Amino acid sequence: ILLRKIIMLQTSLPFFSVVRVSGENRAAFLHSQLSNHIEDLAPQQACYATYNSPKGRVLANMLVLNRGDDILLVMAADLIEPIHKRLRMFVMRSKAVFELLDDWGVAAELAEDAAPIYPTTPVLSFTAEHQQDIWRVQLPHQGYLSIGELNALPAYDAEAENAWQRHEIASGYPWISAGSSEISVAQMLNQHIIGGVHFKKGCYPGQEIIARAQYRGQVKRGLAVLSGGRVLPVGTKVLQGGEDVGVVINAAHAGSVELSLAVIKFPAAAAALTDEYEQPLKVEHCFFDAGN
Repeated sequence: ILLRKIIMLQTSLPFFSVVRVSGENRAAFLHSQLSNHIEDLAPQQACYATYNSPKGRVLANMLVLNRGDDILLVMAADLIEPIHKRLRMFVMRSKAVFELLDDWGVAAELAEDAAPIYPTTPVLSFTAEHQQDIWRVQLPHQGYLSIGELNALPAYDAEAENAWQRHEIASGYPWISAGSSEISVAQMLNQHIIGGVHFKKGCYPGQEIIARAQYRGQVKRGLAVLSGGRVLPVGTKVLQGGEDVGVVINAAHAGSVELSLAVIKFPAAAAALTDEYEQPLKVEHCFFDAGN
């Protein structure tokens, strides 16, 4: 029997930064602010969550890690300061202390030949292992995120970073950054599918609008993987006949083409699309029923 050796790609991910939340009310406070059930998150567990505006728009999405004595929030580096500042505004009398961990970072690990894994059933929490000075989290799409001090993480590798981004795009796991903040509700970003929203947890900012969108079918846009001939910056418009029908959330190289993860109107999935530079775009996969 021949055993195939699995080659693992590793790289630090400059896209992310880390916030530490401590204090005896940390879980209760974050539970009142984020879309997932933080009070149910056991030590050595992690989950996805969103932080939303009162109008239900996603300000940031994040990985939440319960280390037992504190909670770490991992999100886009260009959002870390405004989200950190905004959360602190609402602490008031809660015993929750926020700290930016400037000397901490995030790294990725992924099998070189990893195929996309489309989300089907929400995974509301997953296991995190403490290995030496690193917290290693296995994500539902079978990649790993490692969180720790920068000097303990793997070195940066541009090709491995692109492979990671390509895998997340193809699997339908978006990451909001400054250029895509506050333009989509959670369902437009697959958060109801991947487990970023707990629909029975109670109130948090934007909860009523997100719940209404879920149960009344009011969402008319969703995530799609698009391919084209150029790398599209975050926030690039997707057009149909010159009309704005979507926006790019993430992008990565994929051989001779460029892949984008975009929020588009449902009917646009069957239409001829271009980017705002008039270059054609092809729909590779939709994470919604294109017949809606």
